[in-house]
Amino acid sequence: MLNDDKSILVLMVQNSHNVFCYFNVSAMTKKEFQDRYGENSWRNSKPVLKVYSVENGNAKEIKTIFIDNFANNWYIKLDRDDLDVFVKLGRMLPDNTFAAFAISNTVTTPRAHQSGDTAVYFVDVSQNFGDWDNKLPVLTSDDNNEAIHKEMKPYPFMELKKN
Repeated sequence: MLNDDKSILVLMVQNSHNVFCYFNVSAMTKKEFQDRYGENSWRNSKPVLKVYSVENGNAKEIKTIFIDNFANNWYIKLDRDDLDVFVKLGRMLPDNTFAAFAISNTVTTPRAHQSGDTAVYFVDVSQNFGDWDNKLPVLTSDDNNEAIHKEMKPYPFMELKKN
């Protein structure tokens, strides 16, 4: 990998309940770990991935996964969908102290269910509008299935609103 002097951890979404991470632990990270925790600390500790969800700006640990010593990637199964998630890579010392040395990016998993917004929006594209400064007519339906005409701004300024 490029930049082998630096430890990296990258997190990617696979689907609503699974994420995938790959990582590289540099020799410099191993040396710094042993300098800090003792000469045999790397050998006597276990590699760990700690999974965190972010809710309202606060990180909450949701899972601890002990991984293989020779692994450089891992699939992580999540119990919920629609989460903001990040992962820390580190080692668990014999006294159960977790020492992190890499933190991933934060990803958002998609919903595993349909949206609760049941409003239907239609845009009439049958007319040639030419001048994008004009407003596009938009036809929507309300809860009583009656058609309602609105004047809306074109993309990217279009704001769809439910009555």
